[in-house]
Amino acid sequence: MELIVDGIEGLNAVPLAGLMLVVALGFAIGRLRWRWVTLGPGGATLFVAIFFGAFGLSFSGMYGSGNPQMTVGQFGFALFIYSVGFEAGPRFFSILLGGKGWRFVLVGTVVNVLAVVVAVACARTIGFGETVAAGALSGAMTSFPTYAAAAEVLPDPNLLIFFAVSYPVGLITVVFFVQIVPKLLRIDLTEGADPDPDDEPSTLHRGSEAWRVFKVEAEEVAGRSLMELGLPHRTGCTIVQLQRGTTLLRAEADTVIREQDRLLVQGHPHELKAFGELVGPEVGDQLLGKPPTRNVVVLNAAVCDRTLADLDLTKRHGCLVTAVERGRVILEPTAELALCHGDVLELTGSAGGVRGAAVELGRFEKSVHETNIAIYAGGIFLGLLLSQLRIGGAAVFGAAGGLLLAGIVLGRFRRIGHSSADVPRAARQLVRDLGILLFIAEMGIWAGGQPLSPVREWFLPSLASAFLIAVIPMLAALFVGRRLLRLRAVDTWGSICGGMTSSAALVTLKNAADSSDPAVSYAASYAVASILVTLAGPVVVYLI
Repeated sequence: MELIVDGIEGLNAVPLAGLMLVVALGFAIGRLRWRWVTLGPGGATLFVAIFFGAFGLSFSGMYGSGNPQMTVGQFGFALFIYSVGFEAGPRFFSILLGGKGWRFVLVGTVVNVLAVVVAVACARTIGFGETVAAGALSGAMTSFPTYAAAAEVLPDPNLLIFFAVSYPVGLITVVFFVQIVPKLLRIDLTEGADPDPDDEPSTLHRGSEAWRVFKVEAEEVAGRSLMELGLPHRTGCTIVQLQRGTTLLRAEADTVIREQDRLLVQGHPHELKAFGELVGPEVGDQLLGKPPTRNVVVLNAAVCDRTLADLDLTKRHGCLVTAVERGRVILEPTAELALCHGDVLELTGSAGGVRGAAVELGRFEKSVHETNIAIYAGGIFLGLLLSQLRIGGAAVFGAAGGLLLAGIVLGRFRRIGHSSADVPRAARQLVRDLGILLFIAEMGIWAGGQPLSPVREWFLPSLASAFLIAVIPMLAALFVGRRLLRLRAVDTWGSICGGMTSSAALVTLKNAADSSDPAVSYAASYAVASILVTLAGPVVVYLI
């Protein structure tokens, strides 16, 4: 213990190094996973920061004893909140302007509105204040945007402590709710859902995966449909295209495989080996082979809300959609998938065919990794200016609202005159994740050095409240989705997970349903819920 104290005293001489150590440890621990449950980088950083703060790490050497106007954490807050709006912008407007995912959004909205209502009801019934209520709400929703926005209007170190103690309650409740409640209610999550051809795709670019061509010779494969065979689920490979004689066919779920068909398959080496053992030998082929692949951003309003089957890019342009990215979620390109503004499609085919499809859909995603810093920083500048607007002495937006609004607008249009406001996906993720980790690390270190006596008084009530805030909205949303909107089980649960903005719950749901279908409703619900959860924190503070 003395060694820890001595080490932290040494870090106080270089406080920025201490902050970076907290972020590094939190991120590393947050990547650990037990089954499908993980604290995530944000949750782990939260606990690591409080631990270091309790043992004496502070920023007095960096900021002095006063109240600085600008800190590293506040800078991280601005980066994070702006990034939330920027990522949500394309889908947020398309849904508001009449997208077909409004039912998914409604279920997610029910989750967020009732979470605020339950938090306020618990506070008034039990008698605790806005600090406990906002902390329990943030933890129950496992939402760092909720906490960050609440902390802006409520600079109380105990807010983070109550968030920390409620966070595990929310995380465990949501994950186990998805696992247990369908079984208790005898809900079949697999009903109507397509089998998942890939357990957990994480990116459009699949890295070490390779392309191979196999000739169908196995008797158990010939004469059966792809859905019946379930080859992607059994082997982990993705069937990209099918050649029958000199004709190229799209690999649809109802496509019946015939002997001597040739299949273009993508997968890791060990998966490709298993595929060959099951289907037939690998062969060379002049017609099939690894075609060029480009990412295309959907911007043309004429193709939004149209399904891939309706567009039929394979027949009209000779190219194939192999993956769709919507926000932070990868979707399987099923025939029934309707496109949304801002979707990124991975297209495979001839250079001319892919180019023609790109012109119809929108434009190629820029392959360069250069970010227009001037436009990105200018958006944050605009958001901070909006935060200074006041009516009768009261702020109209606040920092969180101003940054969100600026991010949503620039995220939707992503262009000012001839200047592009596009930000590569990797850059967006870095800015978003680093921003929240810096903010949480600084707030956690600050909160860890505060006395814990107020927390002990309301410790158990905050845990009970967090449980109610998590469970009641999910049950109500389940009723709305299943009984009132008549949604499929996987769509209802995907919308609930999106409303909670819980990626851990989505992974659990996809495994329970053995399908990627929940990702569609999750993405639609998440687009609006990411805005609502950010606004929920200040709303609870104002209502109490």
